[in-house]
Amino acid sequence: MILTVLDACFSHDFSLEFTKNNTLIDFGFFLEGSFINTVDTLAQGSVELKNGAGEFGFGCVPNMCGSVRFPAKRKIRIMHIHVHPFTLRTLLGRDMEQVTPCLLKVLENKRCSGFVRQHRQPPMVQAVANELFYGVKNSADFRMYIEGKAMELLALSLAVPSNAGPRTALCPKLRDILHAIREELEERHAAPPTLSELSDQYHLPIANMQAGFKTLFGMSVFAFIKEYRLQRAKKFFAEGNMNVSEVAWNIGYTNLSHFSAAYKKRFGVLPKAYLKALREHLHTSSGQRR
Repeated sequence: MILTVLDACFSHDFSLEFTKNNTLIDFGFFLEGSFINTVDTLAQGSVELKNGAGEFGFGCVPNMCGSVRFPAKRKIRIMHIHVHPFTLRTLLGRDMEQVTPCLLKVLENKRCSGFVRQHRQPPMVQAVANELFYGVKNSADFRMYIEGKAMELLALSLAVPSNAGPRTALCPKLRDILHAIREELEERHAAPPTLSELSDQYHLPIANMQAGFKTLFGMSVFAFIKEYRLQRAKKFFAEGNMNVSEVAWNIGYTNLSHFSAAYKKRFGVLPKAYLKALREHLHTSSGQRR
């Protein structure tokens, strides 16, 4: 299983060409921005796929080439999980009967010219996709956590009905505003602005902001700030330069008990115990390398 993440903002229009000659199944999650993917296959010819934030897709096209075009000065956040059919077949086990017929052909190694499926991301898919994205971006130290989140995301994606109806679309202007709010919350996560302040600053009613955040990012404004803070805490622990109190203060928690409770609820372990185990692991690894 291979995980790739793109988090970029190009100064000029940017395009790249690619060639694929393998049988990996590709799951793509589009978290921010939009781009155009032109794919050329022997079976279907040239196909233009438009991808935007809040969408995801999966497919397997053994032999193809094409190009991807990214617009200038627009934030792009994309995450892909590439899985070998044998690996996915093993993970699914008895659940193989529940996947789409096209995917089942690939898993059973039957003749298939390839397929691509695109959907809107349900809230649970969005939430886990964002958790995985920030886990990777903030250098989550445990590979097991990343792999577990990746498998959870695959399971949720495969559970989305093939005939799932479209969700309410957001207009481009509202999407831009919501992305701007999210970027500000990331920058000011230790002392974030209130909903009222954001509403005044961006001329957006609080109800519309909350509903838009839920639609676009799969979680409320408060949940986003909390998740971002806790992922930052894991990153600081991994860097090993601060104790628990310093980490809590750095991410905006003034009450250590509240931070410890939130961290344990999110990751299943108290931050003090987590940091101790992490340092012991690093010390042991360092000793083995000598």
